[in-house]
Amino acid sequence: MASSDSVVSFGWELHLEDGHSDKFYRFIVVTGDEAIVLGIHGSRSGKGQIGLVHTQITAAEALGHAVRRSREKERKGYAPSRDFTVFGLPADLTDAASAHSNAHRIAQHFGKHARETGTELGHASHIPGSDF
Repeated sequence: MASSDSVVSFGWELHLEDGHSDKFYRFIVVTGDEAIVLGIHGSRSGKGQIGLVHTQITAAEALGHAVRRSREKERKGYAPSRDFTVFGLPADLTDAASAHSNAHRIAQHFGKHARETGTELGHASHIPGSDF
């Protein structure tokens, strides 16, 4: 649950395994005064690369960006590996100017909360550092 020193955030993850690929696409939206949308993708065994970062938008716009990209991936065969997860993100990670450099730390919090709340599914990617 979010505390006064945290910002409500949410995320989900998709997975594709087709005989040639075993990869994920993770979507995270940080709400608050400076909304952020992050997309992290890559091999399911790695930490992934940051491919989608939008800042200076509203939370509704951030969600819209994430949903559009998620639907594109679903049309290509990606399926859920972490269901929609709401989590409190420490406020010191939510500065929009540092969104790119904080992306993997933000993902660690998402992974931890997904595991703890039961939204992590069988094909979820490994998120290094999320076991804190």
